[in-house]
Amino acid sequence: MPEITHDIDLSSVTHRPGQSQDLEVKRQRAWKRLSEEEKLWVIDAWELTGMIPSAPAFREMQNASDRVLYVLVGTEESLTPDELCYLMIARWFRNIDPATARAKMAQLVSQGYARYTGIGRTTATEVGLVKLEEMAKHHYGHAGGDDERRLDHRRTTSKSRVVDRGESDRSSFGDRSAPTGRFRKEIQNNRESNVRRDGPSR
Repeated sequence: MPEITHDIDLSSVTHRPGQSQDLEVKRQRAWKRLSEEEKLWVIDAWELTGMIPSAPAFREMQNASDRVLYVLVGTEESLTPDELCYLMIARWFRNIDPATARAKMAQLVSQGYARYTGIGRTTATEVGLVKLEEMAKHHYGHAGGDDERRLDHRRTTSKSRVVDRGESDRSSFGDRSAPTGRFRKEIQNNRESNVRRDGPSR
């Protein structure tokens, strides 16, 4: 089987406050920790990751637990600790070690902000998204905040990229009233479960 590679390079990323140093070295180290299956999963999930328009910017997350939650919500996919470590350094330029990632993911599950989807895999819940939205209200006084502060530009060796995760009028990412999307589906499933459990309303 040909070697699986991820064709990005963080060497040219200009360091900013809140970002880790030596990004490319740490990205390569995180990539080498991934299994073949995890590498394929990360590449598939790569284009899905991005900003959360109804939450504060990633750089405004004050602790490791909130940063882990942000990556889970921003990816909209279930992740292993190693996958989360790679995406955090590659997408959001912040390093985290696998042991810390695993512990924080378990903590988020115990708090209801995330849930396990399989052995070693964790995904965010609707409650997790709501927590980030509440943080935005606390910071800005309303959901949404300063759009310019949350433009999520990605830089690779080839070009600057802006991921369309709420950055265009057509995007519905993070909009829990949208007709599609994992969070909307969870709401519908929960409501249907409640109807089946409680019976039809009278």
